Amino acid sequence: MAPLSVGGGSGDRVETVEGGTMTKEPESATRAALAALTATTDDDAVAAAVARARGEITTGVTGRPGAGKSTLVRALSDRVSGPLLELHGVDAPDLPDPRLDVDVLLHVIARGFTDADRAVLTARRSAPTLVVVGRPDLAIGGPEKCDAVRAEDAEAVVGWWTAACATARRRRDLALCAELETVAAARPATRAAVETFLRDPAIAAVRGAS
Repeated sequence: MAPLSVGGGSGDRVETVEGGTMTKEPESATRAALAALTATTDDDAVAAAVARARGEITTGVTGRPGAGKSTLVRALSDRVSGPLLELHGVDAPDLPDPRLDVDVLLHVIARGFTDADRAVLTARRSAPTLVVVGRPDLAIGGPEKCDAVRAEDAEAVVGWWTAACATARRRRDLALCAELETVAAARPATRAAVETFLRDPAIAAVRGAS
């Protein structure tokens, strides 16, 4: 089946993935532009913004109790990079709601969607999110028939995750550009370095893709 993803519209384009390998050239060019920026200014606000934006991509796994979150985390633990967090609290009254501000989310379902599942997907809005069927012994039923990746199809999950990380990275870079514009407006000594960074072809391409 094809992946059911939330987000990924025209504002969230991702790099083409062939054989599970993401094209590296755009990312390398972005890193070079960031290195040039930090080399030409010692502004602490710029350094802090870059550090936040370029930290590791975080991946969360949510789902109702018994849906198969732990199984999916174990299956992916040596196949994805960066923090992989199992997030509890979906449809669990004695636990707080799960933190959903991770870069990439895999939401595991079993026996179809519930209101709790819908609430998670609604909260994510356009952020990269994939629905994963975690219990192959339980069929998806009810009025909401949909395409989804089954948890045992690790290649499909990892392929989607690779592309989703490119989307998440671009979203972070766009947020970084906006933050740097704010910093430059308030700090004249930093303005020239930020303007040079924003004119870099790699950064202009990222902003143009939005």
